[in-house]
Amino acid sequence: MKTSFGPQKIMFPCPTALVVTGTMEKANIVTIAWVSLLTSSPPTLGISVGQKGYSGNEIKKNGNFTVNIASVDIMKEADFCGITSGKDVDKFLETGLTKMASNIIESPIIKECSLNLECILVESNIFGATNHFTGKIVETHIDTDKLKDASDYTSFDIESINPLIYIGGAREYRSIGKKTGDAYQIGKNLFPDN
Repeated sequence: MKTSFGPQKIMFPCPTALVVTGTMEKANIVTIAWVSLLTSSPPTLGISVGQKGYSGNEIKKNGNFTVNIASVDIMKEADFCGITSGKDVDKFLETGLTKMASNIIESPIIKECSLNLECILVESNIFGATNHFTGKIVETHIDTDKLKDASDYTSFDIESINPLIYIGGAREYRSIGKKTGDAYQIGKNLFPDN
């Protein structure tokens, strides 16, 4: 049996992302959970930001942004950045988060986040009450101490990164659970003779 609720905004789990746009001198942070990889070649992601706020207009104006994945350690700071407006508050100043210069774009990355993606805005659309931005990933930063092999970006230690997970619908934060299997492998066990 299932219970139906009609169209609702529920999806889980979602990474808690701190999206930064602006410059080292004046930057804004917005917290979003609506972020997803869209293509792998070229590496592209999509983010959704409400139209009523300050951040969407800033992303359009600047033409670039960074996506910084929050950890459980900065949960309070991440939540603050989502419930306050950059029009009224310098979120870097208020939270104590640290700006670091990006390698390629103007918008800074956040030092306290273990994964940072520099993105150039390639498309902007409005659907409903939401801005949808497509960003081409032009640089990836991962804390070196979170890598098992500093020359391999796929060797990150997810437990030490400890990403902050948002559960849409329930409006709660969680930490990541234990590993349960290897993607692209475990399904082969259904038909071991193939």
